[in-house]
Amino acid sequence: MTDLTIEKLDQMFFDLTDDWSWEIQGFLDSNNYVHPIDSDTKVISTVFERMSAPALRSIAKEFGYIVELANQTTYPDFTLTNPDTGHRIALDIKTTYTRSRMVFTLGGYNSFLRNNTKNILYPYDTYADHWILGFVYKQLDHFMDYDLENLPTAGQINCPYEVEAVFIREKYELCGLRAGSGNTKNIGSFKGFLPADFKTELGPFSSFTRGKSACDHFWSNYELYAPLIKSENDLLSHEDFAAYL
Repeated sequence: MTDLTIEKLDQMFFDLTDDWSWEIQGFLDSNNYVHPIDSDTKVISTVFERMSAPALRSIAKEFGYIVELANQTTYPDFTLTNPDTGHRIALDIKTTYTRSRMVFTLGGYNSFLRNNTKNILYPYDTYADHWILGFVYKQLDHFMDYDLENLPTAGQINCPYEVEAVFIREKYELCGLRAGSGNTKNIGSFKGFLPADFKTELGPFSSFTRGKSACDHFWSNYELYAPLIKSENDLLSHEDFAAYL
């Protein structure tokens, strides 16, 4: 059996989920009442992870891969391993909401990139591929506040978001040159102006023949390179990255 490729995952995942809206109403309790959610990114990320899991497991099963989950602070969300060939894939679910300039945060740069076993399910060097399943959504009006006299049941509540783009990409293709979330040590993606940009546009590391290696080198030494490299041209012309061209 052949190893799973990103092209095959993309084709099969979107075939399986072609008619999905990716929308939920809230949490359904045992009395059939729906408890609404808001459009906070952390909540929505969990929703998309849980909704994606059955399709991802079906694809993995067809290719003979074992699927393992990590806890909230451990990379990646899904580890797919082929026990026969040893091929291992890190698949992370990432979300962002629509605004004039959109950026994804793509995980920490001071953990497993610098320490092979820190905050990661298996050693970083055992993963052959790092892929992102990404969602761009629009935040809708805040949900109504309910009391016990008017708790809604299934079908009586609106979803607080609307999905505008879903994509599967190589992680390094999305990575930009700036940290993604204020003072936290997270990799930032390139900036998108339209939701569809994340389906087609390429980040600066895609210009290298060894793009993943160049990306890893930059982000594992981010504090060194951030003041020196502010554009793709700076990156491509820097002598430290000549070996990756």
